[in-house]
Amino acid sequence: MAAVIPASSLASLIVGSSDYTGSRTTVGTSGSGGGLVWNPAAGAWSNGAFSISWAITAVSGGYTYQYTVNTPTGGSARLSHWILELSPTDASGNSLESYWEDLFVTPPSPGNYTDTGIGPISTGEVGGTTSSSGNPGMPAAGIWGVRFTRDSDVNTTVVTFTTPQVPVWGDFYARDGGGVAADAIYAYNAGFGTDPTVNTTSFLNWIPRPDGTSDGGCPPTNPNCIPGGSAPEPATLALMGLGLAGLGLSRRRKI
Repeated sequence: MAAVIPASSLASLIVGSSDYTGSRTTVGTSGSGGGLVWNPAAGAWSNGAFSISWAITAVSGGYTYQYTVNTPTGGSARLSHWILELSPTDASGNSLESYWEDLFVTPPSPGNYTDTGIGPISTGEVGGTTSSSGNPGMPAAGIWGVRFTRDSDVNTTVVTFTTPQVPVWGDFYARDGGGVAADAIYAYNAGFGTDPTVNTTSFLNWIPRPDGTSDGGCPPTNPNCIPGGSAPEPATLALMGLGLAGLGLSRRRKI
């Protein structure tokens, strides 16, 4: 896999415990609202027809992350895949590619999910709007992360995993399995490609995601934010469950 590390993949601000649960939902029809950006021309995910929510729980040795992507209209607007940002390196600059692959691609007890890969993801690498595995509308910055396909439930996709990596604010991208070009149906966080700063007072434009470092900065406006956490320990990773369909086992796959 090419060693491409977008700036957006570097460590961000740690998420305070008061934000360990939350959601982002499309609001209105303009293509921007609720902390999200989507394609208003397609329209299928407007007016709350797309949402992503999360619940993070501190457990012994780390955190359990659960993400739920909901596309209640189903039909042609059902989810194709969604991508969660990950940190490509730890605090010392060491690659975490194998670490994430051990968790998501080749876990000891494979979960029920499919077409999952780790690495740099961008419109240029996958051919944009013409490919069923492409990412139409994704900002040019791209994203370094993991891709999950739709659950067997057409309307709701749930991903759950446990890792020592602390939650920080970051990016995601999602698309449907139908429209292409001007009719492509997609959504992503409004702050995609950027990170909040220590002066940020609202984190609406991002979602929590697991970091690759054991420490990070805290905004002074968030009293629940406590720097620190467990350093990466690949041998202690525990996959709790992934509610997605099928399994792709290709290691070091560019997606």
